[in-house]
Amino acid sequence: VLLTLAIGIGANTAVFSVVDGVLLKPLSYPESDQLVALWLNAPGAPGLANFENELRLSPSLYFTFADHNQSFQSVGVWAPSTANVTGLAQPEEVHTALITDGILETLNVPPAVGRWLSKADQDPHGAKRIMLNYGYWQRRFGGDRGIIGRTVQLDAQTCEIVGVMPRGFRLVDHDFDIFVPLAFDRNGLKLAGFGFNGIARLKPGVSIAQADAEVPRLLSIWMDTFSNGPNTNPHYYETWKISASFRSLKQQVIGNVSSVLWIVMSTVGLVMLIACVNIANLLLVRADSRQLELSIRAALGAGRARIARELLFESVTLGVIGGFLALGAAYAGLRLLVGIGPTDLPRLSEVALDARSLAFTLALSVISGLLFGSIPALKYAHIPAAVALSGSNRTASAGRVRQRSRNVLVVAQIAMALVLLISALLMIRTFAALRNVEPGFTDPAHLQTMHIFIPDLLVADPLAV
Repeated sequence: VLLTLAIGIGANTAVFSVVDGVLLKPLSYPESDQLVALWLNAPGAPGLANFENELRLSPSLYFTFADHNQSFQSVGVWAPSTANVTGLAQPEEVHTALITDGILETLNVPPAVGRWLSKADQDPHGAKRIMLNYGYWQRRFGGDRGIIGRTVQLDAQTCEIVGVMPRGFRLVDHDFDIFVPLAFDRNGLKLAGFGFNGIARLKPGVSIAQADAEVPRLLSIWMDTFSNGPNTNPHYYETWKISASFRSLKQQVIGNVSSVLWIVMSTVGLVMLIACVNIANLLLVRADSRQLELSIRAALGAGRARIARELLFESVTLGVIGGFLALGAAYAGLRLLVGIGPTDLPRLSEVALDARSLAFTLALSVISGLLFGSIPALKYAHIPAAVALSGSNRTASAGRVRQRSRNVLVVAQIAMALVLLISALLMIRTFAALRNVEPGFTDPAHLQTMHIFIPDLLVADPLAV
């Protein structure tokens, strides 16, 4: 019974920890419920299918939103990129986040060392300044707190380090090495250039629906302020029928993984139900062998409620001990999952066996104990003493009435196990079919890909790249 409980509760605890870390917990930013991902819809965009539901912001749209909105405390845009770091040791390509001055203010996570990138750092003609993320700071500089003010060569440009973000900081759900200011030249901006991810923080009391309703006014200001150059019609974008598709930042991070995780949670819940049915059958057999004992207790004055409490106390005790053993199985399962987990599972680094997981384990242990202990308690809490004492224990347990409950539980257990088995076989067959899809070229196991990035500053003639 304890081994069955350890496996069943451990599996449920591990999966709950994933569901809790990915779906239920708020994002690891202060007052994260105010954070909004800025997306637009453009169903009228000709030949641009990806703009229909996922139109990002352009730099000119960002400035329009930042200057004229009435719903946000702060607004920023960002984009992922790469850069070459030289002058420290061997040249290294790092992952960079190109950010405007509103991003860090919006997320509101204070730096571990130094300061944020400020509005003054966004000057395209000013000094070049950058921030490091915690992991890169530890890996490349050994966590040296005197790093502030030092310079590095980033894409052949000398950049001053002004700050380091704290451990575990991620931009939305991306991990970067270096944060670089997006130094836009505002005077040369055009309407187009829809390639930047927008993030905003709502003002207190303002809803996403209210922010959506403000977008038509902002779009009019945008088209009246900027253009795509001489002899172009800035109001051409009215034909795109642009509308707001703002969503909470948490929804943006999670994406469509929630349905998959809830299916997995339901599956392991069914496994736990099978375990409870199995244990209930074992306890029925054990209670059947204790009929004489229970009848003597009843004859000595123990009421039905008292005997039921005794049987339930025994089953709950088993459940709690099994839950304690399950913590080890859950911990090992989580370590394995985080180590080999899919890279596209959001917030995987936040999955942990924490106090909420422990509370879930305790609750599941008690509920499981009550569940598999209730059947023996209901069946054997009230046995007429005359019936139980009239014959041997073996004779009393041989009738059809005493076998019926166990038979029903066995049938239910096998039925649920077959559902899981068939579902697992179908998923394995689908996975095998996907692995055997022909990629369209021969000998794919020996093919490799590579890319070479040369900064523009290192090439006098761009056509020579």
